[in-house]
Amino acid sequence: MEKPPLTAAPKNAGRILPIILVLLLVLGLGGTILLQIEKQPELAPVGRGAKLAESAGCFACHGRGDGEKRFNLRRREDQWAAKNNPSLWEGDITKVDELVEWITNGVTADEVEKHKRLFIKMPAYKDRLKSDEIDAIAAWVLAEGLKSSQGVGSSAKPIEETHQSPMGDRLLVQGDRLSRKYGCYQCHGELGQGGVANPASFKGYIPGFFGQDFRKLTANGDRTEILHWIDHGRGAAVESGLLGGIAKKYLDGQAIPMPGYRDQLTAPEKELLADYLLLLNQTGPLSAKAIQRIIPLLESEKASP
Repeated sequence: MEKPPLTAAPKNAGRILPIILVLLLVLGLGGTILLQIEKQPELAPVGRGAKLAESAGCFACHGRGDGEKRFNLRRREDQWAAKNNPSLWEGDITKVDELVEWITNGVTADEVEKHKRLFIKMPAYKDRLKSDEIDAIAAWVLAEGLKSSQGVGSSAKPIEETHQSPMGDRLLVQGDRLSRKYGCYQCHGELGQGGVANPASFKGYIPGFFGQDFRKLTANGDRTEILHWIDHGRGAAVESGLLGGIAKKYLDGQAIPMPGYRDQLTAPEKELLADYLLLLNQTGPLSAKAIQRIIPLLESEKASP
């Protein structure tokens, strides 16, 4: 009995496997690159300024708060007398140009003679930092200075009761007070500008209320989604769909999860907070000049009797 002839293998059979392997390699490499792009940090000037202040050595002479004194000496006639360096906030400087002058030149024009009598003199950073880096440090100093003046929790200024939804600068002030009352800035950064470290989170930090980070987490600034975050401490949209499992993994594994405020905030407070977050997102990351404009609004606004 004759055996059937062997069927010849297709001419291209030997090429298919290498092509498949190349495609898998390209897909894997593309996915890795896309993941790294997605994980690139998105820092506001305030968050960037905090990192620059650290790397520039600002805390060595100025400390990290008003209660952390830094020793210096001041020459008086023929003697040296003990003196503390001021903290970055002790002088209550709220003008960007003045802060920029200090950082750039190490002293302002009207303080030159006093500066000469100091044993430890502030260095000039004009040849060490770029102008945008100096502006970022100024933005951070201004934002951080609001912590002591505006309070937090029970010490925060009271929210003005109103029957109409505030808009514009009024919304900015009332939303700021609400955020301080419930500690939002402790995790999301002063004025919601982000940059607070969060180990094992997707980008390694807690996002602020601006930019792509905010929009991706809230379905492009969807109000319902923002309210869901406020109630439950996590999003509905971001945990659904093709990549929802990955998002859930990071949200479950991050060191600092967001608490749900469903039973902590009243319905009007939730609506006010949602309005405020949308306003901050619309404004975008705040520059030093923008924060300079906000400071007198927060300082001058008086609560209703």
